[in-house]
Amino acid sequence: MVKNYDIAIIGAGAAGLTAAFTAAGFSKSVVLIDKNLPGGECTWSGCIPSKSLINIAKEVHHAKKYTPSLQVDTSVVLTDIQEVIQKVYAGESPEVLQQSGIDFMNSYAKFVGPHTLEVDGERIEAKKIILSTGSSPMVPPIDGLDNVSYLTNETIFKQKSFPKTMTILGGGAIGVELSQALNRIGVKVTLVEKFERILPKDEEELVLMIQQRLIDEGVIIHTGATAVRAEQKDDIIDLKIEKNGSELTVSGEGLLVALGRQANVKGYGLETAGVEFDSKKIQVDDHLETTTKGIYAIGDVVGPYQLSHMANAQGITATQNAILPINRKMDYEHVTWCTYTDPELGRSGLSEEEAREKYGDSIRVYEHQYADLDRANTKKDSIGKVKIILDKKGYILGASILGDRAGEIISQIQTIKTLKINMGKLSGVIHPYPTYSEVLVKIGKKVYVDNLLNQPLVKTFNKAKDGELSVEKMALYGTAAVAGISLANIAIQNSVKPKLGEKNGRLKEMPSSPNAVSSQTTAKDKHVPAWPYNGSKNDAKKSLIGMLKGYEGAEIRQNDENYVYVVVTSKALKFKDDIEFFFNDATQRIEFRSASRVGYSDWGVNRKRYDDMRNRYYSISTHRLNS
Repeated sequence: MVKNYDIAIIGAGAAGLTAAFTAAGFSKSVVLIDKNLPGGECTWSGCIPSKSLINIAKEVHHAKKYTPSLQVDTSVVLTDIQEVIQKVYAGESPEVLQQSGIDFMNSYAKFVGPHTLEVDGERIEAKKIILSTGSSPMVPPIDGLDNVSYLTNETIFKQKSFPKTMTILGGGAIGVELSQALNRIGVKVTLVEKFERILPKDEEELVLMIQQRLIDEGVIIHTGATAVRAEQKDDIIDLKIEKNGSELTVSGEGLLVALGRQANVKGYGLETAGVEFDSKKIQVDDHLETTTKGIYAIGDVVGPYQLSHMANAQGITATQNAILPINRKMDYEHVTWCTYTDPELGRSGLSEEEAREKYGDSIRVYEHQYADLDRANTKKDSIGKVKIILDKKGYILGASILGDRAGEIISQIQTIKTLKINMGKLSGVIHPYPTYSEVLVKIGKKVYVDNLLNQPLVKTFNKAKDGELSVEKMALYGTAAVAGISLANIAIQNSVKPKLGEKNGRLKEMPSSPNAVSSQTTAKDKHVPAWPYNGSKNDAKKSLIGMLKGYEGAEIRQNDENYVYVVVTSKALKFKDDIEFFFNDATQRIEFRSASRVGYSDWGVNRKRYDDMRNRYYSISTHRLNS
């Protein structure tokens, strides 16, 4: 007997389930075949159990800060994880599939013809067939490994309890996530990685930060180390590794092999169907169609990214191509992923190195520390950094984030990138305060100003200001060209140095600016006291220069005998404030004046900065007098 379907799908993991539901949504007859229960690696041994463990471990880690002697029964942990797995599986069980119009066959499938499958002695014929056979843990040919009871992600969550000591071979996402999680619930973990750092596909600077966090928490990490031999002695597994030309032995009750995945291509009779493949993947074109017309392949068995969300995207694309007359190409430009360590490490698009290789030095790189986020500072020992790479016009090429909620923030970046929204537009988007995602607004403001300064008109004025363009030539543009362009005027004003200095024992008069302050003004609302020398003039000069060199954003532009001129550039919008110091020998005091070039935008920072600088100067000068 032969059963006929519009679509037959082999493999009921993330890719296969998505393809099945998509095809059923088009009212096609669908059969989904898998030797295991629906859900695949993600549900049973990947995303769901590992993230459940991570959540439990995080709770334990925080509890241990206040109860250091806390002991964890890992058998209970594993029971809780299995309950979570069953909860997720309940939404993709054969009964749920049947209700959606999808037939599920829990068995092996093998090609007996280009569009004919044999399943449990039955023949299945389908107009279109989709292969989503997935991947399995890659186990390398390490001497003696076959003779030890090693674990993989497919077996570690099936144990009754976790071993007390564990060696983890592999510093990719799986190895790193489980290293931290197991360590936090009381398993003594040693991580072995052949590369010089863990997570070699992510931004090095951020990876080294999370690597140090793991070490600080107690994980022993051997990088640049190669496993050469495994041996089991009773309940202990010894792993011999080579590192820096020497051989070391790492021992543990458990050995987890987490060295990546290999494509499931054997046992399906792909040769009979004329589908070309190798040990790494099934060959497909841009539309995810194999070398046999009408047969498609998706998910881990295809790559190039073995990620559940990429498998979902491929499932939708391939199914639509199998059903609709118009074919869509699979787009890998907007790849993204997140490693769920604590803190999380998120990635979207290109790294800085990849972007420079492709676009040269025209790229723009923006960074922001979590230490400058109020939300992050409400949590003790919070670390993190955001790095966004833009093209010369301000569009996102890639981003990397290390920090709490990185997976959520990178999703925002992924949306902006995919929809081709200029990063500068975020400067006007209101975010709740305090949140981690507020960092995007902060970076957006920087991008907005830089976009403005990169406009041809503003560049022209800057060239004129710097003497690179004659006044006569600039006049050709006419005053009408800038009429009403207030933002351009702000940028120009911010770039022009006012006429400053001292004359006849006083600071020169300066155009009035809102919020400007001076020790030599008669206006009460702008007057601030001059600073005493606190010793000799030479002592006062050393104290002042020492204070300025340690002041963030301050750049000394002029340092004469009696006069010091400094420009302070704000972090967020790069606005420039001009600050002058005049050593008045007659009164033995330092006269002070500070004004913003874009005065109506400084919100009183000149007076606040005056107070801060004065306090720092007093502290340094007092220390000099007492030392």
